[in-house]
Amino acid sequence: MKTWMRMAGCALLAALTTAAHAAPDLFYLQNGLDGRGRCLGAGAVAVTMAACDRAPGQQWIVARGDVPGHNKLRTAGADDTCLAVHPDAHRNVLAMEACAATDDQQWYIERLSEVPRRMRLTNRATGRTRCLEALQTGFRMTPCGRRQAGHLWRSGTTLDM
Repeated sequence: MKTWMRMAGCALLAALTTAAHAAPDLFYLQNGLDGRGRCLGAGAVAVTMAACDRAPGQQWIVARGDVPGHNKLRTAGADDTCLAVHPDAHRNVLAMEACAATDDQQWYIERLSEVPRRMRLTNRATGRTRCLEALQTGFRMTPCGRRQAGHLWRSGTTLDM
């Protein structure tokens, strides 16, 4: 019995150690407004919707935020920059900025369904009543209650194309 418990304890420790050092899950964000051919992507500063091409700038990583219940979003292409919102900007509402403990980088991911994986994204700077909406011309933070197609985001570890 002691041998079995010792082996089980070692197996559990190995599993926890492996999970702690595992590569982060990368996923793509597609928007309900424009179908499945475009993904949220980031360059050095700019954030856009572009044709899904598996580029590092379209592979998103969710990291624990600085505020409980919130997350930070960064891409595989840039370890030290995070997605930030600037709700008062008429253009460039979203930008990639040096990761910091600021409210504009704290995202709440509201899961609406698991299969398909659908969600809405809100930000601490704008509150949980304003959702990230994709438009044909860019992005904006608008009241979540409007239930716009642009509020719905799909994600997956592989492209749903």
